[in-house]
Amino acid sequence: MPHTASSKKRKKQPLSAAPMVTTDSTTGIRTMAIDIGGTGVKAMLLDEAGKPLTERLRAKTPESATPKAITAIIADFGKQLGGFDRVSVGFPGVIKKGVVYTAANLDKKWIEYALAENLSKELGKPVRVANDAVVQGLGGVSGVGVELVITLGTGMGAALYLDGVPIPSFEMGHHPFRNGKTYEDELGRRALAKAGRKKWNKRLAEAIDQLYRVFYYDRLYIGGGNAAKISIELPKDAKIISNEDGILGGIKLWDRNLDDLQQ
Repeated sequence: MPHTASSKKRKKQPLSAAPMVTTDSTTGIRTMAIDIGGTGVKAMLLDEAGKPLTERLRAKTPESATPKAITAIIADFGKQLGGFDRVSVGFPGVIKKGVVYTAANLDKKWIEYALAENLSKELGKPVRVANDAVVQGLGGVSGVGVELVITLGTGMGAALYLDGVPIPSFEMGHHPFRNGKTYEDELGRRALAKAGRKKWNKRLAEAIDQLYRVFYYDRLYIGGGNAAKISIELPKDAKIISNEDGILGGIKLWDRNLDDLQQ
């Protein structure tokens, strides 16, 4: 069947590297795009069309990953990147109107934290925030039909789109998957380290099949740091997307058809 993942070895699909570009462009609106993760915080400056103006900056997520600690990293990124007009943030949890509702892999102080509002006050710029898988998908989906994005990193993120518009408050990673455990339990970073690549890939094949039966999506996109560990043959309606989409998708948070996610 076209949606079935196979455990057969395949040639790995290369992930694109961060573009090497200069910072001398001064035209149009400049967006600082931030990707907050359980192991790293990344940033890049984008022009009005969403093209990188700088190389990607990365800092290790602190052990005490509180709002104060992460905000300090983002403020430092802002100083390094130079002038910008607005900020887009991808966050690993459920976001509603710029407020954090879940943060499984970060500090509990994030719960009900008004990230967009507080970060805007800190930086003096308008800020838009969405789930990190949502932002990554915005940088990679076609915008036609039902599309599902899953991200494999510290945990497992997910985002569902209908004609390019994400469904809000979608948290698939913490839903039951197999043997009483969640998708994140079985496919997160700790599960990969404990089970090894072979078993992890077998679980991923099962997850892909199950997710298809749940959503009957038209296309599946797989991102995140551990997407590079995939060795199964993906179904024809699935593909790996670059980790850079997690930052480049930030420009699309400012599209007018996504205003309702922020206001």
